[in-house]
Amino acid sequence: MKKFYILIMTIVALGLSQNTYAQQPDATGFIRTYAQPGGMLTFDWIIGVPMGTMSNDFISKTSTRGFNMEYRYFLNDPLSIGGGFSWQGFSEKFERSTYELDEGAITSTRFNYLYTFPLYVNFHYYPIKNNHFFPFIGINAGATSIDKQDQIGRYYIQDKSWHFMLQPEVGALLKINPRGGFGIVVKAKYNYIFYNEGNYNALTQLNFYIGASFDF
Repeated sequence: MKKFYILIMTIVALGLSQNTYAQQPDATGFIRTYAQPGGMLTFDWIIGVPMGTMSNDFISKTSTRGFNMEYRYFLNDPLSIGGGFSWQGFSEKFERSTYELDEGAITSTRFNYLYTFPLYVNFHYYPIKNNHFFPFIGINAGATSIDKQDQIGRYYIQDKSWHFMLQPEVGALLKINPRGGFGIVVKAKYNYIFYNEGNYNALTQLNFYIGASFDF
């Protein structure tokens, strides 16, 4: 995780050190940069950190098994809308212990699994106009498919369902070529899934993303 933070700070430093290219106002008065595409497609690797009751009661182990694909359309210089989907897999093994079940107690090794598949729309705001460096804040909203599995010996409990989710987000886009093409994206999302089942009122994770962007 420390290496990821160092990478984010390096990208921020590179972005702030770049010289700004010529900018031209459009018919609406916005300063439109050469770096800003009409549309942008991103592919990201995800690191997921469980939080809250998910971490305390089910899985606490960080997951590096995740990917994200997202599209953004730029309405004007400071705003974009879009959508995407992602997948994240969490798993954890618990040492042999005695567990209380409805049918009685069982002594066994325990395996917990959680797979999430969010489908979402998003909105982003870009406060700084720079041809190389685009910090942003945003919000993602949609539905998440949950596959929650709990295996204790020969007992197997599974819950597959859909739930509403919200993801506040902060990140930055670094353009390798200020006139468009390829870029690097880093971002963090707080993933709040409205999961009101059993002892849970939500499933929460802190997700870190690093990926590549392509303009078109």
